[in-house]
Amino acid sequence: MDLVSVTALHRPRSRDEAHAALLAGATALAGGTALHGEAHLHPAGAAAPPGETTPLTALVDLLDLRWPDVEPLPDGGLRVAATATLRTVLDHPLTAPLRPFLHDAFSCLLASWKIWGRGTWGGNLCAALPAGAGTAAACTLDATAEIWTPGGGTRTVPAAEVVVGPGRTCLAPGEILRALVIPAAASRARYAVRRHSLVPSGRSGSLVTGRLDPGGRCTLVVTAAVPAPKVLTWDRPPTAGEAEAAVRDLPRWHDDPQGDPGWRRHVAGIAALAVVAELTHPIYREAPC
Repeated sequence: MDLVSVTALHRPRSRDEAHAALLAGATALAGGTALHGEAHLHPAGAAAPPGETTPLTALVDLLDLRWPDVEPLPDGGLRVAATATLRTVLDHPLTAPLRPFLHDAFSCLLASWKIWGRGTWGGNLCAALPAGAGTAAACTLDATAEIWTPGGGTRTVPAAEVVVGPGRTCLAPGEILRALVIPAAASRARYAVRRHSLVPSGRSGSLVTGRLDPGGRCTLVVTAAVPAPKVLTWDRPPTAGEAEAAVRDLPRWHDDPQGDPGWRRHVAGIAALAVVAELTHPIYREAPC
């Protein structure tokens, strides 16, 4: 989709320039795949009536800040730039232990190989689509979002708290998602992914991902079927019944053309059963739906 309303492109050479452009009304641009995928509106400003929106008129290209794609941390964790593409993340030597899981998760995106080469992991979070598989991956890895704030500060929030609803994030005006920090423990865990869609090549209607740590802590993450990510944790692997009940007891289910809330609740419960089965019995692996 052409962004016919955009009349200005900012090419910042420092974070201060980027913050200034965003505070002036520009929208952050990285890979651009989400921006070009559908029409986008942003708040009209403080002087406008509440809820009023206006078409995008300016973009600020974060790629010009030239952040390193993947950096090792002293504790063995990884710092992945928000501007790193899906393909770069997958192919980087430092992410090799996580590659099977990341591949399975990113494959749940409705995206061609060209999007993998251009779309960014951080951009997938900031688009805040319920079906954002990059969001699911970050939550399952227990990643932390590093956010630049205007004035030179930095704050961190769990990746699971970045997306707060369809098309909405926790980012305040002028803030920039700088990186995702993945803990070292993530490379020692076991993972499983189950996706459901109304059609085989359609957008995810339900996505359940799971992680089992060596100490027995188990995490299930539900996305696509709910408006914002839901993270469920147990100190020990749950039984299949416990996992299914916990998922189906979630209070809100998303409703859009990708699936009815009742159907999403049903298939998410089925996915929870399969994820727990694979995590606790590695020999078991069912073909994704």
